[in-house]
Amino acid sequence: MKNETTWNIVPLKTPNIIRYCSKCNRKMPYYCSEKFRANANQSRVDIWLIYKCTKCDNTWKLTIFKGIRPHDLPNGMFDKFVDNDAALAWKYAFDRTFLKQHDCMVDYSNVEYTVETTGECDWTLPAIPSIIHVISPYSFDLKLSALLAQMLDTSIGQIKRLAEMEQISASPEINIMKYRIKANQCINVNINLAAYPTLQESHQLSR
Repeated sequence: MKNETTWNIVPLKTPNIIRYCSKCNRKMPYYCSEKFRANANQSRVDIWLIYKCTKCDNTWKLTIFKGIRPHDLPNGMFDKFVDNDAALAWKYAFDRTFLKQHDCMVDYSNVEYTVETTGECDWTLPAIPSIIHVISPYSFDLKLSALLAQMLDTSIGQIKRLAEMEQISASPEINIMKYRIKANQCINVNINLAAYPTLQESHQLSR
C-alpha cells in the first residue's frame, strides 16, 4: 500500500525589488507589472521588464536585453515580449542569477503561495511511513520546515523534534530545519507518525 502525496507549491505573486524611489524620496518595494517595454533602434531593440513602486506607481525599467536583434532570440520569444507574456515575466522576476547580475535587492517576504495536493496520505495510526513529494516551479526562500509545519498543522518545534529523532527525513539528504526549497527540484519527505503520535493527534484535531 502506498502512502504518498505530492505538494505542488504555487506562488500567487512575484517578489518585490527594493530600490530608491525618486517620488517617495526613499527606498521602496517595487512590484513586477508583468509588462515589457521594447525600444527599437534600426534593426536592434532594447527590452525591459517594468516594475512600479507599491506606493506611488513610479516606474523602473529592469533591462532584459540591450541592442539585440529580434531574430537572434529563440523562436517566438520576441513575440512574447511584445505580447507581455506573464509566464515570461515571472521567469525573469524569480530568476535569482539574472537579478543578482543586475544588483537587484529582492524581497521574497511578500510572496504568498498556495499548495495544490495530489494523492493522499493516511494520517491515522497505525500508519506506514508517509512520503511527500515537494515540488516548486520557483525559488522564493520558502523553508521546508515552515511548509511542513503549515501543511501538517503543527509547530516548527514539533518538526524540529521529528527531525532530531530521525522520524522525518528527506532525499536528497538535507538539513530539514535550514533547507530552502529550490525551483524545479523534487524533495521527497519521509514521515513516520507512528513514532511520534502527538503530531498525528495534532493533525487530526485540525481537520
